[in-house]
Amino acid sequence: MRVFASLCIHPLSVQPAWIVLLVIGLQFVLPGCQQMETGNEDLLAKVYDNRLYLSDIESVVPPGASSNDSAIIVKRYVDNWVRQQVFLHHASANMDLDALDFEKKILDYKNSLLIFAYETQLVQNHMDTLITEEQIREYYEENNNSFRLQENIVKVAYVKVPLDAPEINVLRRLFRSDDPDDLVLLEDYCVQHAASYLTDTDNWLVFSDLLRELPVQADNPEAFLRANRMVEVSDDYYRYFLNIQDYKLKGSVSPLSFERDNVRRILLNRRKHAFVNQQREEMFQNALNDGRLETYF
Repeated sequence: MRVFASLCIHPLSVQPAWIVLLVIGLQFVLPGCQQMETGNEDLLAKVYDNRLYLSDIESVVPPGASSNDSAIIVKRYVDNWVRQQVFLHHASANMDLDALDFEKKILDYKNSLLIFAYETQLVQNHMDTLITEEQIREYYEENNNSFRLQENIVKVAYVKVPLDAPEINVLRRLFRSDDPDDLVLLEDYCVQHAASYLTDTDNWLVFSDLLRELPVQADNPEAFLRANRMVEVSDDYYRYFLNIQDYKLKGSVSPLSFERDNVRRILLNRRKHAFVNQQREEMFQNALNDGRLETYF
C-alpha cells in the first residue's frame, strides 16, 4: 500500500495575499517540501484517488493569522485529513455499502435538515413570540408544584473590600442599615473601594455559586442558612460582608422570579410546537384541496 501526502505550493504563483503569507509560513514549517508529483501547484495532499487542494482549506485559516500560524493550522488540518482518508479508504473497501443503505440515510438526513430550517424560518418570520407577564404568572401558578429547586438559593447583599480599605466601621454600619439614604452611601463607598459587591437584593442567586466567592466553610448549607444572617469574614487579602436577606432550600417550590425565564421558554416551545403543527396541517389541506396529492392504496 502506498499513501502519498505532501504539502507543496509554488511561491511564485499568483495568489491572494493570505495564501502568499501561508506559502512563506509553510516553507518554515515544512522546509523539506518538494514539488508535487502532479505538478499541480494548488495540491496540498493526495491519498489514493482523493486530493486536497489549497482552495479547499480557505475557511480553515482565521482572518489575521500570521504566516507561521497559518502554516501550522494548515499542516495540522492536512495531517488529520490524510489520516481520515486512509481510514475511509479501508472502510469503503471492507464494508458493504449497499447493505448500509447510505443513500436513503443521507436523503432522510437532508430532508430533516431542510424541514428544520424551514420550520425555523416560519417561526422567526410569522410566529408571535411575545409572552406576557400575565401568561407567565398564570402558567406558574397552575404548575408551581412542578418547579422544585435543585439547589439552595438566596437573596443577599455582598461586599468584598481589601483589608486596607478605609473606614471599615462606616462600611460595617452602612452594610447593616436598612435606611434608604444609607444604601445610597453604601453604593458610593463600594464604587470607590470594593473589589466586588452586590447591593441589589431583588434577584435570587444559587448559594453554591456565592460560596465560591467567600472563604467560608459550609459543609451543611441548609444549617448555615438557617443560622446566619449577617456574616463577616476575611482572608489574607480581603474582608467579606454578607447579608442573607432571604433563602429557599433545595426541594422547596422555586419562586416565580427565579423561574421566569424557564417558564417563558416552556411557553415559547409550546407555542412553537402548536404553530408548526398548524402550518403543517394547513399546507397539507391546501395540497389536498388543490388536487396536488394522490394516494393509491
